[in-house]
Amino acid sequence: MLSVLIPVFNEDVRNLVNDLNNQLIELGFPFEVRVYDDGSNQHIKDLNKTIASNDTIIYEELPKNIGRSAIRNKLAQEAKGDWFWFLDCDSQVGENTSLVKLFWEEKSENSILSGGRVYQNTEPENKRLKLHWLWGSQRELLDTELRMKDPVNNFLSNNFMLHKSTFEKVRFDTMLFGYGYEDTLFAAEAVKEGISIKHIENPVIHAGLEPADAFLKKIEESLDNLYRLKDICKEKGIPFPVKSKLMLAYKVLNFPIIKQLFGAWFVRNSNIWRIQLLGKNPDLRTFDAYRLAYLLSQ
Repeated sequence: MLSVLIPVFNEDVRNLVNDLNNQLIELGFPFEVRVYDDGSNQHIKDLNKTIASNDTIIYEELPKNIGRSAIRNKLAQEAKGDWFWFLDCDSQVGENTSLVKLFWEEKSENSILSGGRVYQNTEPENKRLKLHWLWGSQRELLDTELRMKDPVNNFLSNNFMLHKSTFEKVRFDTMLFGYGYEDTLFAAEAVKEGISIKHIENPVIHAGLEPADAFLKKIEESLDNLYRLKDICKEKGIPFPVKSKLMLAYKVLNFPIIKQLFGAWFVRNSNIWRIQLLGKNPDLRTFDAYRLAYLLSQ
């Protein structure tokens, strides 16, 4: 039996669940779709609760937000299937009519199967969404071959399948709260447990583009988590998995005097950078400078 596990926060998932349900019914094996709302606003709850009219769909509202890691652990703990498919609520099936079928055919008990994601091909008309779209389409998108060259660092928790017994060996660590790098830590711990990560070309569309101010706040949260991740990996005896250009620059510049200078640089320039990034034509090089200076200012 397959359990499709969808944590929800302020996203209308009716179309996503309907598209998945149609594909699952066509394949004809037992399944359930668990949709757990993690503290969304009432309007979203009112929309999503209508999906529970189907017997194969379990919809539950948590009384308060428990966070990205804890909600995934809860979904897995209460799932009835032998196979878990985690899917982010801001996903769209799009034209991937073989989304369910390919995962089901490629699954393996001692591996995590990562399908990846794509972004819309054209620039969004709403300029407030441009920063997120640029970042996603130019920095996050890698083909399967490139993702497999560094399977841990390139692992994303938005769209992946694994066996129940695999999840029992490694869960999402709630020491990382807020947004970012909980998936990287999860993948690193999985590899430590002898679990392989296999990237395949089976994407969903990442439809949840956010306005630049909200996206920038999430990136700052992720940098806070990246800073904490160093200590967490050390405590767990896990090699630090992040090998991005950002971390390479951080390692070169991570000295007290240099950090002090970067902290002052960040204070002087952060407002100017934010104005540029929140404008109609954000520049990713400015974004890189902002992220590096923010990390070094910690």
